Amino acid sequence: MNIVSVTVSAALMGLIAPGVAQMSIMPVIAQKRAANFGIAESRAVAYSALNEGAPALTPLDGVAQEGCNVSGDEETNAYSVSCTYPISPDADFRQTVTRSFRLAPLEGSNSISGYAAPQSYTPGVYCPLWDAWGIQSYNAAHNVQCIPVPYGPWASTYKGEMLW
Repeated sequence: MNIVSVTVSAALMGLIAPGVAQMSIMPVIAQKRAANFGIAESRAVAYSALNEGAPALTPLDGVAQEGCNVSGDEETNAYSVSCTYPISPDADFRQTVTRSFRLAPLEGSNSISGYAAPQSYTPGVYCPLWDAWGIQSYNAAHNVQCIPVPYGPWASTYKGEMLW
């Protein structure tokens, strides 16, 4: 090899090396962002699932809900929870997730969902698994206004009486 080719090769490597170094750490950065996103999303999804179809909002407390805040409209019973991880505003790779949910209307009418909510529920009568809101046929067949119960994959978060 002659001196010219060595000099040109060294100059090219000097130009390319920072880009190669940056590309080599990108998978580590992406992995850290994904881990932070997973934590923020699990907090937001858990809170929204706990409150979906509930009669009132659950308070945001405890370590699991740090960095979360709830906003919404009491008139439509539509809310959203935003969770951020890490909580520190100057942290690197900070991720924020927002999930929405609706509370069950306990009285009045709900023109947004297209059906009228009952004026009052029958005390102690919860809607069954196959008709979680009582609007398919349960209420009419039993002459009651059953209390909506959040069933489905998040049923384990519900603290009330289960009917199955």
